[in-house]
Amino acid sequence: MAAADEEATSASQLEAWVREELHLGDDTSVQITEKPGNDPRCSPVVTEVLIADPGQDPYAFHIERPLRELEPMDVIAALAFGGGH
Repeated sequence: MAAADEEATSASQLEAWVREELHLGDDTSVQITEKPGNDPRCSPVVTEVLIADPGQDPYAFHIERPLRELEPMDVIAALAFGGGH
């Protein structure tokens, strides 16, 4: 969870982390959405990241935390472990 004296993570901040980690170009679309979790064993709110590269199938992954609580390491972990289950 983000420290109390830190600002909550914004969608634009998360997008920047995703772009940096995946070395995405300006022509690649990154969409951030919070959704209700559908697994009672997991977070009640998940953050979904949808990446659409021109000429390729879109790719999505999710992070088992609300957007406001995310940190750069959450992106790395989600990508490394398949973005949830």
